[in-house]
This record gives sequence, C-alpha cells and structure tokens, in this order.
Amino acid sequence: MEIQYITSINDTDKTKILLLIEASLQAYNAFNDNAPKKCQEENISAPAGFECVECWTGIDAIFSHDKTVECYGVVFRSKAAPYTYIFAFRGTSSILDILDDLGAESTSFTPYEKDVAVPSGVTVESGFYDIYSERRKNTPSMQSQLFHLIDKYETSGKPIEQLYITGHSLGSALSELFTLDVALSRPSITASNINYACPRVGNRDFVTFYEQQPAQQNSSTRTLRVQNTYDKVPCVPLEDMGYHHLSHAYIIAFYKDSWIGKADLLACHSALNYQAVLKCAAENEEGVCICKELKVPANKYAVTSKKPEQSTICSFW
Repeated sequence: MEIQYITSINDTDKTKILLLIEASLQAYNAFNDNAPKKCQEENISAPAGFECVECWTGIDAIFSHDKTVECYGVVFRSKAAPYTYIFAFRGTSSILDILDDLGAESTSFTPYEKDVAVPSGVTVESGFYDIYSERRKNTPSMQSQLFHLIDKYETSGKPIEQLYITGHSLGSALSELFTLDVALSRPSITASNINYACPRVGNRDFVTFYEQQPAQQNSSTRTLRVQNTYDKVPCVPLEDMGYHHLSHAYIIAFYKDSWIGKADLLACHSALNYQAVLKCAAENEEGVCICKELKVPANKYAVTSKKPEQSTICSFW
C-alpha cells in the first residue's frame, strides 16, 4: 500500500501538530511507576488554552506479567466554547524491549457497538488490542471507559465540537484503534488523529477499512502519522508479517548527536526529541529542521536533525 509522505511541516496543520505532541507528552506525566493506576494530575501541565478534565486506565497486557491496571491517558478540554476535546494516549519506552515480538499474533477488531459490521478480513496486532479491550471484574476495559467519557461529554453542558485523538509510541497505536472505533460506534462525531512514532497496527484490510471512514476523506481530519525516519518503532510489526501503515505520514529525520548516533534507539524514539524537531521545523521558513546540534534540555543532550529522505525509512532492516 503506497504511503503519501510529507517532508515539510508547512504542508500540515502545524499548530495542531505542535498542540498534540504537547498533549502526548503530558499523557506520560500522568503516569508514575510507583502508583500506576493513579492519574498524577499534579504533574500534568495542560496545553495553552486547555484544562485537564479526566484520565482513564487500561490493563497492561504486554509489558506486565501481572497485567497491572495503569493510567493510560488524559482528556484535555478547551477552556472556551465551542469545546475541543483532546484524548491523549500514553506511550512507553518499554516497547523498544519487545520490538522483535510485535506482530506474532493478530486478532479481529470488535468495535464498542458490537452490532456494527466489520469486514471479516480486518485484523490488528493482538497486544495492542488486548490493552484496548481487556477488562477485569472490577476494572472496565479502556474501550468502555473511553466511550463512557465520550457519551458523558456529549450530554453535558460542554458538548464535543471538535475531537482530537493523539498519542506517541504505544499510545499512537491505541489512538488509531480508538479513532476507528469512534468512526464506527459514534458516527455523528468526526475525530481527527495526529500521532507520533506509531508502529504498524493492523493488516491491509484494516488500513483499507479505516481509510474508508468519512473523516479519512477530508485532508483536515484524516489521520496523519508523524515519523522519524531513524525511529525503529514505526518499522514493526514487519510488513512481511502482513502489517501495514495508514497512508499519510509527515516524516522528520533526527538522531542523537553522539558517537552512537542512529543506533541509540531510545533517542530516535523520544517524544521530547520529536517535539524539539517539530518546533524547529515550525520556525524554519521551509518547514524543515536542519540543525547539527539541536539542544533538547529535558533530555540533557542534543540531536542532529536533517532533511528527511524516504530512502532512510527503516533502512537498517
């Protein structure tokens, strides 16, 4: 399936791209290993013009043998009407530890509204779907929690005017599952998704079905993946295993400014580095960040950012 690549942030809605990478970073701040289930609201700084209104949980079906309940995302709402809601899914650096295992099993996709028809050939990576759909006796599934929130906001005095869905890493995979689910289970709501460092989520039939949904026919609402060409995570699960990406991607190119460079998988995947390069690109007249030593203060190191080339995408395979 041919992917349409964008190489300049000027050809995107850069305001939304910068807003949603910030929201994705704040979703990480909501989580603490020492109290995984509790939303750490005191550590969350809502994007300008927004407030944090809620968190949701999920059951860690990939990274924890005990399948712990963890905070997996944050809802932000604009302070003024008409109301924009952002559902930001948390990622995890632990995904780098299991790259070679992703895609070993796939499963069918069942939307929240069970009577909605999904083509029989549509399958998704089972680990991602398990986190999205798994429940326990006293813990509703992430899927159920998300639609409870959607329905609560829709019937409140602050209904959803715009719905943005985002995430980084594992969070981006979950965000794509939710975006398709909203299109199927709440078709009156048009959701727009921009995500970062997304692994391949489903098979070719999944991509085809996803891109048949009404929001995907409009350039302002269709899903856009933001991908560092040197990031390994978007290269798995492998195409040889039957997995495919959604068709629209904005690519950037950066790696750690050190002797290890492109081999530093964590640096190539870091959400903070994604944000630094995106801000740099937004400030550049041509919309491309070219900088030998771009400082990333929160990471206490610099990255080298280059003009992105399609030939470098997953080139290490």
